[in-house]
Amino acid sequence: MVDLKLQVPATDKVEVDAETLAAIDRGIKDADEGRTVSIDEVRKMIPKWISKFESRKPR
Repeated sequence: MVDLKLQVPATDKVEVDAETLAAIDRGIKDADEGRTVSIDEVRKMIPKWISKFESRKPR
């Protein structure tokens, strides 16, 4: 597993909205239950995400 901790000092207050907190909680629950994707799989997914984003038509 790769450690992706943010380098935020413990003394800094970070405000997060309720929707973001709920998404974080869901992610933690998924990880605790073993629903994860390996870093190698993610690396394969990124080009698809990028091409999907770039192919969107401007509004």
